[in-house]
Amino acid sequence: MLLSVRQESQTCDEAYNLFAGYEYLTAGDFSISPAYPPLTREVGALPLLALRPIVSPMPNGEAGDFRGGRVFVYANRAEQMLFDTRAAMTVFPLLMALLIFLAAREMFGPGPAMLALLLAAFEPNFLAHGPLLTNDVGLATCLFAAAYAFWRYVRKPGLWRLGICGIACGLTLVSKHSGLILFPILVLLAVVELATAPAAPSDLQPAQPRALQLAVALAVMAAISFVVLWSFYGLRYADQPKGAGFAPLLASVGSIAHSPLMAFSIAHAARFHLLPQAFLEGLVFFLATESRPTYLLGTRYLHGVWFYFPTVLVIKCTLGFLLLLALAPFARLVRSRESRREALWMLVPAAIYLAASMTSNLNIGVRHVLPIFPFLVVWAAAGAWKLAKSSRPALVAVAALLLLHVASSLRAYPDYLPYSNELWGGPSQTYRLLTDSNVDWGQSLPAVKRYLAGHSSEPCWMAYFGSVDPAYFGIPCGLMPVETAIIWGHSLGEVPPTIEGTVLVSATEMSGQSWGPDDLNPYEQFRLARPSENLGGSILVYHGKFDVPLASALSRIYVAMALSGRGEFNSALAELHAAENLAPQSVDVQFALGRVFKAAGRAEDSRQAFENALRLATTVHPESQLDWIPLIRSELAK
Repeated sequence: MLLSVRQESQTCDEAYNLFAGYEYLTAGDFSISPAYPPLTREVGALPLLALRPIVSPMPNGEAGDFRGGRVFVYANRAEQMLFDTRAAMTVFPLLMALLIFLAAREMFGPGPAMLALLLAAFEPNFLAHGPLLTNDVGLATCLFAAAYAFWRYVRKPGLWRLGICGIACGLTLVSKHSGLILFPILVLLAVVELATAPAAPSDLQPAQPRALQLAVALAVMAAISFVVLWSFYGLRYADQPKGAGFAPLLASVGSIAHSPLMAFSIAHAARFHLLPQAFLEGLVFFLATESRPTYLLGTRYLHGVWFYFPTVLVIKCTLGFLLLLALAPFARLVRSRESRREALWMLVPAAIYLAASMTSNLNIGVRHVLPIFPFLVVWAAAGAWKLAKSSRPALVAVAALLLLHVASSLRAYPDYLPYSNELWGGPSQTYRLLTDSNVDWGQSLPAVKRYLAGHSSEPCWMAYFGSVDPAYFGIPCGLMPVETAIIWGHSLGEVPPTIEGTVLVSATEMSGQSWGPDDLNPYEQFRLARPSENLGGSILVYHGKFDVPLASALSRIYVAMALSGRGEFNSALAELHAAENLAPQSVDVQFALGRVFKAAGRAEDSRQAFENALRLATTVHPESQLDWIPLIRSELAK
């Protein structure tokens, strides 16, 4: 993990998470980005206590978003901080591997345990996300730990085992808000226990029926997890040390009007301080997260699609692992009296989590279903072991699939983030199928720097998806308009309508996921062309002369908005009229015109521009309705 991740630049969320974690540890301020619970952020920030980085003054609005993370990390020894943080984060995948081994050994025996450990150690998605400062592997580890601890408790009830279950449940809650799904999972696992195991009265309460004993155990686990949750927030309701009211939180609850029961529950939890304010704020954010466009198999969807995660799993898992999963049912683990309970204990959590994920409108990466991987690894290993013992041909087949799994993982080194299996062309071809954290999360700037060092004789342009300013790596290219440019801390210059030389385009930007399909995408011609190089699996290289009128128009919007912010309205409007000539059908340009006219006090011109934007969004570019229409109507209503 560390050998591969050391060759990568910071991914999009890491600086943001690191700054928040450091503030949690040193200032007890949970108002900095409360969208995620503190566990993984605090673990990642622990090495910084020895480094003592400087926290530069910044406006509150900047401190609470990605810009604050960029200011914090790059005002200090960024590379040292990032590597130390990633080294600390490996505690989660290493603990996960240990738990996978122990669970498989206790449930199925030492042979399946060794196979499970082998599968986990070479799993490309663990290797890709394990050392990153995100909460996905942390959640996967804690949720698996809680399910395993509960199995150990129901097998041999005891106070110590019950306490460990409660602590594991609490850690699951403070790793990610989606960890709340653990409690329905545990209830169903209790049902599995009642259905598959003979009655075994508790040593503590032998007279009570098994169902009541499990219900009491679940209640005690929930109470312990409640205490663990409060302890991570300093046993304090307010999200700031000096205290904060719940009025802002109550105001934001309206954003989850689609779920009246949850809105009611959160509002009353805030009113009576039943849960920490920052946790509730994050829960509101989690529930209110709107759909984002989905890019899958080269197609852009306006909303999430139910088949996204099953398809991504087929792409992002090794062929060896997928085939072992396909063969596992033939081992008849569920039908066997000796292994039925344990097999269901692995299958039920994976099935529930995957089913819940398939209802999500946020389809941006396999990392969101990493919690199912430990369960599937153990189940596949147990099935493989049983099949291997059944006959020599089965043994050879299982050994071949394990070798295929290992070989595919080693072949992908060091590009684990854009991994796809050989059926889909491997890491160098994943960009054709997927985007964002599946492929291109801003990690390939070192590869760009090395490439340009050997190709410095011609001018270059770059459309880079990521929260790191490419200038930090000394990349001399002109910067083209991208979604994440606002984080970099400086204005983009104008891009001419025609560019020539080396053009580097991030896979996520090229896909049009953020922009829209076809003529809405300023980089559509590159998506359809064949790159001369693929850097790190995520940045594509092209050479030649290219007409980029839409990219040029969009770059002028950045310039115009900067001029408008300084009160130079005439210059800003001149830039936007030039952009309008380059891209007369652009919703972005008309919307920007409306904003600048309004700032200049020209209300009628502003209304006309917003109406033009609305017309284009509804007729010429209906694909953009999800992104633009609510914003335009909001401006017209003001």
